[in-house]
Amino acid sequence: MAAVKRVIVFIQENKTTDFYFPSLAEWGAQVANHGALRTSAPDFDQPHDRNAWVHWAMGDYPAEPMQLDNDQVIPYYSWLAKTFVFSDHHFGSGSNSTPGHMLAVGGQMPTLKNPPFVGTHPVWDLPSIFSVAQKAGVSWGAFPDQDGYPVKFYTTTSTAPGTDQVHPPSQFIPMAKGGTLPDVCYVWSPAGYDEHPPAVPAPDYVTKGQGLVWQRVQAVIDGGGWDETVFILTWDDWGGYADSVPTPAIETVPDALHPDGFQVIGGSRIPLLMFGGAVTQAIDPEWHSHASIPKTVCDLLGLGTFGVPRVDDAPSLAHLVQPGLGRPVPPAPGSAITQPTPPSPRPAPVPPKPWPGPLGQPLPALVTLDGSTVPAPIDGKVNPKPPKAPVAPPA
Repeated sequence: MAAVKRVIVFIQENKTTDFYFPSLAEWGAQVANHGALRTSAPDFDQPHDRNAWVHWAMGDYPAEPMQLDNDQVIPYYSWLAKTFVFSDHHFGSGSNSTPGHMLAVGGQMPTLKNPPFVGTHPVWDLPSIFSVAQKAGVSWGAFPDQDGYPVKFYTTTSTAPGTDQVHPPSQFIPMAKGGTLPDVCYVWSPAGYDEHPPAVPAPDYVTKGQGLVWQRVQAVIDGGGWDETVFILTWDDWGGYADSVPTPAIETVPDALHPDGFQVIGGSRIPLLMFGGAVTQAIDPEWHSHASIPKTVCDLLGLGTFGVPRVDDAPSLAHLVQPGLGRPVPPAPGSAITQPTPPSPRPAPVPPKPWPGPLGQPLPALVTLDGSTVPAPIDGKVNPKPPKAPVAPPA
């Protein structure tokens, strides 16, 4: 029986559960399928910062209600979702990119907005999955985008000796094929392959993003790592797309419209897929946030306590991994994909259990690497009026 040796986390960009996986309703997931599914991804970005999310949650901003035909647009992801674990009650923060990435890496958000992408940027002395793996004596590697985003925001990965474990995105495939990947890998995609809607038209941006993840998974298979690796695939934030299932108001933060606080965790639902040779098939109905990702890594690899309450108390997905299952290897890149047949009769969605912890709590102070604390962020600007929806560029 092969034990789990490695966990690889892929983080792509800007998707909600209803937007990306409507056909999973046929498998018992609580996702909407409004029909008229798009066979191409929208080729423009949506407002999706803290301001947009708050107004969407307030009900005065519609967000973008479109849905993709996942079997046609992202057939590889669709096959994985039906064959392994699809989490239909996973969620991020009610904001945009950087808070979402940092929640998935370290279970904390030192900011509720995106710092500058170019030039001087903040660096926070916060625990991360990498500092926890280092302390446990477990090998780790970060594969950020071409600019070092988002690991450049952590002291662990932006200063020596941690920088030795930070690799350019191009190195993942040769390391995987050579069997030299570390045991904890967080992997991002370079611009144009991260599934983020483009600034200028690029109709194939989703296809290219799925294709790179597909090639990366195949490289692990080619290196002999399928049975001993657990893969987690998720997206950083909601991207400005509508979703039909409200998330629990676990933590709040004040803003100009809500001096007593407004929901920030949970944010909108975001798809999460977990797969690998030891991963069962399931629609996982339970509530969990991006903080459950480092929690699951810790549980699967025995890393011990993370040191951040939001992570240590998070629901884990480790129980869905059973070494020795010998689950099927995914289709090779470029091959035709035959989607699994939906179960019949169609399963009814399983409602999630209530959130096990308190609700409506103020966003807590952040825990630093030295055990001190820094105040929770309040930099997510909320305007009196909702944003204007973008106008699609001419075809």
